[in-house]
Amino acid sequence: MRAIAARGLAHPLTLALLAAASTAAARAWDAGHRVTVTHPAPLSTRERHHRACPTTKPAVVADDLHARYMRAAATWRTHLDNCRPCQDSQYCPAGAPLFERFSRLQDAYNQRLRRR
Repeated sequence: MRAIAARGLAHPLTLALLAAASTAAARAWDAGHRVTVTHPAPLSTRERHHRACPTTKPAVVADDLHARYMRAAATWRTHLDNCRPCQDSQYCPAGAPLFERFSRLQDAYNQRLRRR
């Protein structure tokens, strides 16, 4: 990139350096070295800030209610896919508490959304 900026794209030195760089990149790719390993995705503004200021801690607020609601929904769906009585709304002894927990957490989560 410096050669392009200093000499221009058509300069023989720039062309030689670009050819060498592309050959090296192709060889690295063929050897199994992927670009994402060499050049990871850029950091977000928040990540850059926290790397520059290691004493500040990121403000991560875990939404525990949402996480519990999603786990309960996944558990209920898994059970429902494999249980014929629960599919017919005749909840089995194992499915009744799963459905109860899911519906309770769903109600709580929806109420919290309405309050916002």
